[in-house]
Amino acid sequence: MSTDFESRIAVGNELQRAGKYDQSIAHFRQLFEEYPDDPRILYEYGGAFDSAGREHEAIPLYRGALDKGLSADFLPQLYLQLASTLRNVGQLTESVTILEAACRQYPERPSLKLFLALALESAGRCHDALTTLFGLAIDHVDTADMKRYARSIKGYVDDRR
Repeated sequence: MSTDFESRIAVGNELQRAGKYDQSIAHFRQLFEEYPDDPRILYEYGGAFDSAGREHEAIPLYRGALDKGLSADFLPQLYLQLASTLRNVGQLTESVTILEAACRQYPERPSLKLFLALALESAGRCHDALTTLFGLAIDHVDTADMKRYARSIKGYVDDRR
């Protein structure tokens, strides 16, 4: 993509960070009108609605970005945002399914596991949520005390499965 395209996206994202949600939505609507089939614009436009608390409007845009072949550079974030939004609107099974698949595809992304734990808890699968959080802590908390007890914690988690 061109530098101009990226800078225009950056403007919309900055409006979101500043809490100017309606302006961000309007900005991305303009880009969407110019590039209606661009998966990146669909993703960013969905994010603008999502940030504004308008999840139901974000979901079809996120799905459109997937259908149109969003670049792999943005797929982990899209999976997280779509699944989190689905969780927020009560579509818990699909949220968990998307996050489980994303965690397998992107094991190096701890944010996916964290959001999976949230979705599992929302779905009433508290044991699975806790097990996921323990695994996340073992894999990503890099302190001397965690290293010391990692084997014990891992054994506990394995026993609970």
